[in-house]
Amino acid sequence: MAEQVDADVIAARLEALREFAYGAGHEINNPLANIAARAQALLIDETDPERRRRLATIVDQAFRARDMIGGLMVYARPPKPMPARVAVDAVLTPVLDAVRPLADGKGVRLEYSPPPEPCHVEVDAAHVTESIRLITVNAVEAAAGRVTLRVAGPSPTGAAACVVTVTDDGPGMAPDLLQRAFDPFYSGREAGRGIGLGLPKAWRLVSINRGTVEIDPRPGRGTSVAISLPVAPAA
Repeated sequence: MAEQVDADVIAARLEALREFAYGAGHEINNPLANIAARAQALLIDETDPERRRRLATIVDQAFRARDMIGGLMVYARPPKPMPARVAVDAVLTPVLDAVRPLADGKGVRLEYSPPPEPCHVEVDAAHVTESIRLITVNAVEAAAGRVTLRVAGPSPTGAAACVVTVTDDGPGMAPDLLQRAFDPFYSGREAGRGIGLGLPKAWRLVSINRGTVEIDPRPGRGTSVAISLPVAPAA
């Protein structure tokens, strides 16, 4: 009974924090939008190079803050999923298209191994595409030279899930980082290198689509992230 009360208290606190984050984010976004708009307007007629540089910096930082707050708001209160039957390939193709330029720029080989048999899942395709994109970007940032995406269909004797695994060949994940991997704004990178919302946002979007995200840290051998998605009923 005590354990149930503790769990209920923790759940209530998390919900209160999410509501606070959503409300605060909404209020902060308004002045940020005004700052960016005013700076952009001033840029139009500004001819002094140094002033243009400073105004451009204001615009860039305002947009960065807006994107950060937008990610926090999605984590706090994600849009309601609209699940539909979709092939996993249709979810992964836009992920590969979006991440490949980043991978090419870093000299990372991006590989995809499709399932031997088509696998259809019942999810909000936009949610799952975004979550896997975020996880894949993390993998590319950590990789030494290769990131692999694999798809495994449901086992005849296992759970009705289709599993997408994203694996990099980087240094792996330290135990302290693993424990806080899904905490918003926690990042194992040095200051200025990422805002620590990728994995939390990905986990949140997968969770509301009845999926799970599991991390295999594999210290010294890279990191593997498995995204399990509910298989769609037969058409």
